[in-house]
Amino acid sequence: MPIDKQTDHNMIYFKNDKIIITYDENLKLVRTQWQDFVNSEEYRQILDIYLQLVTEHPVTRWIGDNTNAKAIRPADQEWTAREWAPEFSRRGQVKRMAVIVATDIFNKMAVENMLMKGGGGVAFDTHFFENETKALAWVMEV
Repeated sequence: MPIDKQTDHNMIYFKNDKIIITYDENLKLVRTQWQDFVNSEEYRQILDIYLQLVTEHPVTRWIGDNTNAKAIRPADQEWTAREWAPEFSRRGQVKRMAVIVATDIFNKMAVENMLMKGGGGVAFDTHFFENETKALAWVMEV
């Protein structure tokens, strides 16, 4: 069965009008699809859901689809790099995180900024891709 097809073990872990988070048990793969702008409270709640997911399930691969994501506030970038990223690394077993870059330049710059600042506290490889096909191929190499 091709890895890009939905499997019986693929489930929606969380969904609202800002994000869809799916988890594939067989591939130990999380996919996130951001939609639109989120305020600080929504952003931090969603990242707390990420922590909950990697605590409850074995996750080694992650694809973050930021195609439709918007700007992330500077205070939330700081919080992500300083507090959230090291905690995510401690709790999880993620080996590779592929980020599909946003069409919104402000989101793209924010994500790159957070990775630069939080890089020391992150225990996984992160690469940027223009589409899901390339992102999936890369995370599946592990």
